[in-house]
This record gives sequence, C-alpha cells and structure tokens, in this order.
Amino acid sequence: MVPPRDAPRRMARSLHEGEGVARMTLTELLKLDIDASDPANRDPEFIRSVALPFLNAEQVPSDGPFITVANHNGGPVLADAWVMLSYWWTVRGVENAGYALVHDAALGIPVVRNVLVKLGALRATAENAERVLQMGQPLLIYPGGELDCLKSFWRRHTIDFHGRTGFIKLALKHGVPILPVVNAGGHEVYLTLFSSQRLAEWTGIARLTRVKTLPVNLGLPWGLWATGFVPFLPLPAKLSYKVGEPIHVGHDPEAARRPDVVRGLYRKVTGIMQDMLDELAGRRRLPVIG
Repeated sequence: MVPPRDAPRRMARSLHEGEGVARMTLTELLKLDIDASDPANRDPEFIRSVALPFLNAEQVPSDGPFITVANHNGGPVLADAWVMLSYWWTVRGVENAGYALVHDAALGIPVVRNVLVKLGALRATAENAERVLQMGQPLLIYPGGELDCLKSFWRRHTIDFHGRTGFIKLALKHGVPILPVVNAGGHEVYLTLFSSQRLAEWTGIARLTRVKTLPVNLGLPWGLWATGFVPFLPLPAKLSYKVGEPIHVGHDPEAARRPDVVRGLYRKVTGIMQDMLDELAGRRRLPVIG
C-alpha cells in the first residue's frame, strides 16, 4: 500500500500534538498534589497519551477481577513494575481500571507520586486494597515489598514474601482468584552485593522511610553505593515473565481469620511461584542476554 501524500505532514502534526500533551502533563505533575489513596485519580487519558506508547506487553488471558501476586525486583527504578503496568493495560484495556499497591517511599517523591497515581498506583494499605476489590477491579500486589525488591543479587531467583499473608486473607474474604506471576532479570540492572535489615534499623533508615533493608549496590555511574534512594544508570537487562494458572481459594471470610488455613495457602502459592521461577531461571544462561 502506498502511503498518502500528506502522511509526513500528519505524522509531524501528531508528534507536535504529542509534545504539547507531554508539556501540559509535566506542568500538571509539577503543580498537583495528588491523593495516593483515591482510586479516582487513575487517569486513562494520561496512560493513553504519555505512558502507553512507551510500554507494551504480550497479551495474557483475563476473566474478571483477581489479585495478581508477583515477585519484586529491579530496585528503585521498578524495572519489573513498568512491564507489569503494561500487562494491565493490554489485558484489561486502558479504560478498564486496574490498580497496584505501592510503597510510601516511591509515593513520597511528589512528581513520581503523581505519575504513579495517574497510572493506577495506590498507597499500600489494607484499606486501599479492600476498596479496589469492593469496586470489582483487579489488584496487583508485591507482597515482598522493599525486602524483595532490594534483596541481594545472589537471592534474585528466590520467592520470599517474608511471611506477609495479607493477599491470602484478601482473596479468601472477597472470593477472588490469585494470579501468580514471576519475573527474572530485574535484579540485573545493577548488582546488590548484600542487603541488611539490621543495618537499616541501626542507621535509622527503617524508622524514617519504612524501608526495612539497606542494600549495598554495584553499578553505574557510582560504582559502589548504599541504600535504594540513589539515582543510577540501569545496566541493560533482559526481563522474562511467566504467568501461572489462577489459584482459586474460594470465598470464605471465616477461613481468612484462621492462621492455619492462611499459612497453608501461603505455602501453596509461594511454592507454585518458586517452581515457576525455577523453570524461568533455568532457561537463562547469563545476565543481560537471558
């Protein structure tokens, strides 16, 4: 097919309009103080005009509200989270809401908070999780949080949610399935030589920021640095994902109050995810090239 003669002119106009949207969005992000606990602040037009052109993902099946549970890696650039966000948009469509619970450390940065909230982020609280599921919308949770995200490079292929069972209780209470998703590669954007919860307590970082571990990292451009709050240049990394079958736990609010049931389902979900991650990691030969 031969493109129309005015195609270059149309493209130039489209690019110009896109730049205008970006400028307006940047101004808005700098000025606004967006509430990170209000689901209404998710902005489909922002996703469509600013975020979606830069992110894409393979389509996976979806059949209604559910809780997606994933391992977390990539440090403060949230390498894995950006791809997961595009997963939501591909599966559900931009207009159909999907939300992710996000740590206060990321939401404490004003412009970053505004961007994340417009994309569908909510402050990671039990109340916000309840609100999303009561709305009948899907929810993304990283149960391991900052401990998972900032763990050492040597443990990158280990599922460890540190006993955080809130997602199990939510699934039982609301009768929604748990969709397990694992990923590998995010921990290769730099190397975390070790990560210490004791050091985070001793330095006061845990108390001040609610980030319960202090990592020591090796990467660009600083060489060696501590904490997860220093901006850096990510090394090239290949991220791989695996989506498992939905795990149906039933609708049983009473079981959500029984520690033995909750712990049993926690072991089941994390065991399935570890098997998935072992399979995914087994396909990888070297960092960067996968």
